[in-house]
Amino acid sequence: LMKLKYKILNKINLYSGFFNLNKYQFIHQKHDGSWTDKVEREVFGGAHVSILLPYDPIKKEIILIQQFRAGVLSRYDNDYLYEIVAGIIDENEKPEKTAIRECLEETGCEVKKIIPIQTYFPAPGSSESYYHLFLGEINSFDGERIRGLEDENEDILVKSFKIEDVRNMLKEKKIKNGLTLIALQWFFLEYYNS
Repeated sequence: LMKLKYKILNKINLYSGFFNLNKYQFIHQKHDGSWTDKVEREVFGGAHVSILLPYDPIKKEIILIQQFRAGVLSRYDNDYLYEIVAGIIDENEKPEKTAIRECLEETGCEVKKIIPIQTYFPAPGSSESYYHLFLGEINSFDGERIRGLEDENEDILVKSFKIEDVRNMLKEKKIKNGLTLIALQWFFLEYYNS
C-alpha cells in the first residue's frame, strides 16, 4: 500500500469554542500518482474520545444510558438516544483511564476488567474526531438511576438491559447512536456467543 501523500497549504481557524472549526487548503496524491488541484474543506475539530460498553458477564446484562443531545435538534427526534459510556480524553490521559472514569461518572459502576476493541474515525469526511472503543466488565444493578455531573448540566438515565432485549432493540432499529451501534454490533458479531 502506498504511503498517503498530501500537503497542507493553509489552515485557517474559523471558529473556536467548545469545539473548533478549521478551513484546510491542501493537495493530495491521487491513486494514479498525479496530484489534485487545491482542495478546500471545512473540518470540524471534533474530539479525542473514549467509549466503553458496560457489560455484566455474570447477569448477562448491558447498561445503556439516555441523555439529551444537541445534534438531534434538527431531526425532531421524539426520544432520547440509547447510548453507551463516552467521554472526551483529558490531555495526557490514557484512553483506558478516561473510559473507567467516565463509566463511574455516568453509570455509577466500577470497571473490573477493560478490553480494548477498536480505534476509529467516526466521521472522517467532516471531522477530526478519533474514538477509542472498549468493553468494560461491571456489576449491573436493578431499576434505573439518574447520573451525571451537576456542573456540566448532565442528566443521564441509566438502566441495565438483558442481552436479548438489547439484541431486539438493534433488530428493531431502536439504536440510532453511531458509536453505540458499532460497539453492539461488535459485541454480537465477535464477542458474545449465545
